[in-house]
Amino acid sequence: MKQDLALSFLLHFTVILTLVILTPFKPQYKLDMGDVINVSLTALPAVQPQPEVMEPVAIPTPVTADEPVAVVTETKSITEAKPVEKPKPKPKEKPKDDSYKPKAETGKENRAGLENGQKDVSENLGAGSRFGGAAIDNASFNYPYWFVQSFSKIERNWTNPVYANEPISCIIYFQVIRSGRIIKIEVERSSGIDAFDSACERAVKLSQPLPPLPNEFTDEIIGIHLEFPYSPG
Repeated sequence: MKQDLALSFLLHFTVILTLVILTPFKPQYKLDMGDVINVSLTALPAVQPQPEVMEPVAIPTPVTADEPVAVVTETKSITEAKPVEKPKPKPKEKPKDDSYKPKAETGKENRAGLENGQKDVSENLGAGSRFGGAAIDNASFNYPYWFVQSFSKIERNWTNPVYANEPISCIIYFQVIRSGRIIKIEVERSSGIDAFDSACERAVKLSQPLPPLPNEFTDEIIGIHLEFPYSPG
């Protein structure tokens, strides 16, 4: 009897254990929902489309046209104004030079403002020379060929820029050293016209150096007075 009970117990224990092993284990959680709030859901009203708002349009103010301008058909004769001619400046009067007068005792003109101690060398200007006369400070300088070469070179560089109604002249004084270089140039007697004086002075400047002084000449420098004349043609 006891064996049957033990066997029955063992059999039931085995079945229960088998069921426990074969049945999956699922943990159970208890959710704490706290306070529950009941909410009633109601349907929202349908959204109605808003009517389109039209922006106001500015209406331009009508422009009133100006009255038509009357066209003037009358023409006036236009006389062209003639340019006013400016009076031509008169040439300055050349200063009077008492030394530029004929000599009373010889009846010959004192050319190039010849003064005491100067020597007239106008005969050495060469044929057809445009110069009015020439003089030197050194009376002992007597070399015609040197004058011809020097005065010819100066004449080639002389251009008259003015036109006068009466004869004018300018005397240029310059000094030449032994090498032929010109060391001093000045207007000795003005013509009264600056442009004419400047042209005469420039002709001498452009001509340097002049031929060297002859070796036979003992001085180291000579001074020359050269007259530039102009006569209206």
